Amino acid sequence: MNKKSVLGLFLFSCAVIAGLFLGTMLMIRQQPYPDYSQNQQDISNEAANEDSEPEIEEDDNSQDQSIGSISEEEWYYSDNTDTNSQDISKDPVNADDINSSDTDAEQTDSLNEPENSILNSEESNSSDNEDTSGSNEEMPDDNETDDGQDSTDYASESDNNEYTDTIGDDILELPDMELICDSSQVDYMNYIPDMVYDSKIESDLDIINPILDIKAKSAILIDAKTGKVLYYKEPIVPVFPASTSKLLTALVTLDWCMEEEEVVVGDEIKLVASDSTLARLKKGQVLTIRNALEGMLVPSGNDAAYVLAAYVGRKSLRNDDANLKEVIPEFIRLMNDKAKSLGAVNSVFKTPDGYDAIGQYTTAYDMGMIGMAAADNVTIVEICSKASARNVFLDGYDVTWNNTNSLIVKESGRYYPYCIGLKTGTSTMAGRCLISAAKKDGKEVISVVMNSDAAGRWEDSTTLLKYGLEN
Repeated sequence: MNKKSVLGLFLFSCAVIAGLFLGTMLMIRQQPYPDYSQNQQDISNEAANEDSEPEIEEDDNSQDQSIGSISEEEWYYSDNTDTNSQDISKDPVNADDINSSDTDAEQTDSLNEPENSILNSEESNSSDNEDTSGSNEEMPDDNETDDGQDSTDYASESDNNEYTDTIGDDILELPDMELICDSSQVDYMNYIPDMVYDSKIESDLDIINPILDIKAKSAILIDAKTGKVLYYKEPIVPVFPASTSKLLTALVTLDWCMEEEEVVVGDEIKLVASDSTLARLKKGQVLTIRNALEGMLVPSGNDAAYVLAAYVGRKSLRNDDANLKEVIPEFIRLMNDKAKSLGAVNSVFKTPDGYDAIGQYTTAYDMGMIGMAAADNVTIVEICSKASARNVFLDGYDVTWNNTNSLIVKESGRYYPYCIGLKTGTSTMAGRCLISAAKKDGKEVISVVMNSDAAGRWEDSTTLLKYGLEN
């Protein structure tokens, strides 16, 4: 073997050895960490757990709702993102209020009387989705849908992303406010005392009662100028106000506030039940008392009712820093004091929006007293007589709301030309309610219809108003 062959063999051997050495080093450096496999398994398990959590939460929520009432420790709110809630102005006929969590009966009615609520269901167990009781808002008639899914956009907004919707964030709780989400699970009548039948009521009802075909469980017709009762049907039996109680909320607010006062929306909107009708207010928005009143009375916004309650409650307490556990009960106290001052002796109000609650009740007679006061208030009549209301907030937010009262909406098919308001109300416990006022040839009458059905509410009210104006 010559020298060149030996040298080549030597170099080849060196290259092989170097390659083996480098390969070994690389393998040593890339050896998996001892806990790597376990870490990956842990990560996989965590991901699996996270994927399964939503189902667990849904089960928990459905179980909670079946209990029947929401106690002070059980306030929960859902993230109500309605893709069809951007333009209220498109269909004034289909907007109504609801307030209850029991939607089955409502969905049955919707086959004949579609009604639009702002959130999940228009007629839940309370009052206003149009109303505010656990259900929330009414069903207009032929064009209304009761499934809570608006067939039309419910609010036209100029800046949809400027504010963060807080519904669904941290849960708030309040004492002495047990909302009823499923009336079938609660013996709510057990919380209602015997009705008072005093000398004033006896005198007011001492009339020759005309025979009228009224479907409602309870009703009354009153001459707005004299206070004389013109007709009644079971006027002193306990019923539930739903969103009609927002007239009382408005009266209390106007006792304490000027229309131009500035209000900032705060955490109080987290107190609104998830199936409520809404004005779609968002935390941080800056508006006036008048804006909030229109948001409460026109689309029956439960959120607007709580905004007003928090503001007035702090004003009454003379404490701008008072928390919600202080200000909301204070406002409820003012509501009940106001009701008593108007002669409503058989009523107890528990919520600013009228949502069904343990221990909350009223009568047609009492709501007639409240309705007369509302009809005598220029601001309330101006707002309630609008088929739709465009509002531009102090911060520039632009929104249009539609009225839930079909009697004042020309396109509704239920339009009554002499009607000037006032307020609808709907919940599982309350049924379909309407407090209305009408004027003609110097006469003015107030009609109260409590616990009627979807079509009956409008028919009963028109029958009463016509009778009052023509006799």
